[in-house]
Amino acid sequence: MPDFFYKARDRNGKPIKGVMAATDEMDLANVLREKGLYLVHFKEKKENKKSIGSIGFGKVTRRDLIEFTVHLATVLSAGVPILQGLQDLEAQTKNPRFREVIRRIREDINAGSSLHSALSNHPRIFPPVYVNMVKAGEASGNVDMILQELVGFLQWQEELTSNIKKATTYPVMVLVAVFLLMGLLFAFAFPRITGVLVAMKVPLPFITKTMIGISTFFKAYWWILFFGLAAAAIGLRAAAKTPKGRLWVDKLKLRLPVVGGLIRKIALSRFAHHLGLLWRAGIDIGQALTLVEHTVGNQVIARAISQAKEEVLAGGSLYESLKKTGQFSPLVMRMISIGETTGEIDKSLAEVSEYYDREVPATIKKIFSIMEPLLIVFLALIVLTVALSIYLPLYTALSHFGR
Repeated sequence: MPDFFYKARDRNGKPIKGVMAATDEMDLANVLREKGLYLVHFKEKKENKKSIGSIGFGKVTRRDLIEFTVHLATVLSAGVPILQGLQDLEAQTKNPRFREVIRRIREDINAGSSLHSALSNHPRIFPPVYVNMVKAGEASGNVDMILQELVGFLQWQEELTSNIKKATTYPVMVLVAVFLLMGLLFAFAFPRITGVLVAMKVPLPFITKTMIGISTFFKAYWWILFFGLAAAAIGLRAAAKTPKGRLWVDKLKLRLPVVGGLIRKIALSRFAHHLGLLWRAGIDIGQALTLVEHTVGNQVIARAISQAKEEVLAGGSLYESLKKTGQFSPLVMRMISIGETTGEIDKSLAEVSEYYDREVPATIKKIFSIMEPLLIVFLALIVLTVALSIYLPLYTALSHFGR
């Protein structure tokens, strides 16, 4: 959620200046109006230069963030002053980047900032969902309970990331090994045998001629293949950074056989977890859907959420609004319908989350069970094809010598 510099006037016409986090201009104006202020001018604040680090390798990991959240929840539950708790955590943190972040958060709070405002100065580490949850906790006086909710949420994210890595690492490694094997065979092994086969002056079967043609092309034009694949990868990555390109790529992902179903389940799992978390924190539905829209990881689902949000804000029900998009599974729709009827959407979303927490790992195992034999068969076919292309002419030559 961005910060805005604003100029406003109170009921007496007195000018007021300040900085406030808001979803957009309308949200900013509404929040100020609740405080008896009327927005006159605003400007979005650029990312704070004090923000350092990011979630990732060699920087601030999600595990660091989980430990920070656990510690802060424990401190606040025990009634320890937050500045003292942050000082203790700063001293205990081994990651130097995160230690510096904690120091700056402590300094901001000591200078009068709220906790959520201090966290928002480091958006690469504390995402909008995290900051808004803390903000809701501060408003309700239940920051410690909100932080405990966030611990479970972050642990779920860590487990989901681990499952996604498991689903992609093995197939990628096998495919890389297959292509390396093909490169070695066609660039080094096969050309040496080709000379012997041609020198024998025996009729070459079609499969051998095909392999010789591929080998000759590969040896002469390998650089075209290499740069062609590199250009395609770079082009696809650049296209995915544009709104239209990202939408096209995400549509393609959802249509992939077997894998597309897994990608949709992961997106719906994120939707249920994030929306349920924000709903329980008491964040209004419009702002919650805006935050969820940017966390599902697929532009097709994100656009569906955006469309549904517009209808909900216009007075429509969440169930009907999501149903019109056609992007949500019958289970999600059924549980949201029940939740709206009973007034317990948070419980319905929790059940959806539990379902997908079981379903995503099960789907990954299913994909493994399908892909492993397919990759083995693919590798065996390549080796068999190369072996036959060498063995058949040798067998023919030996038959001629035998006569």
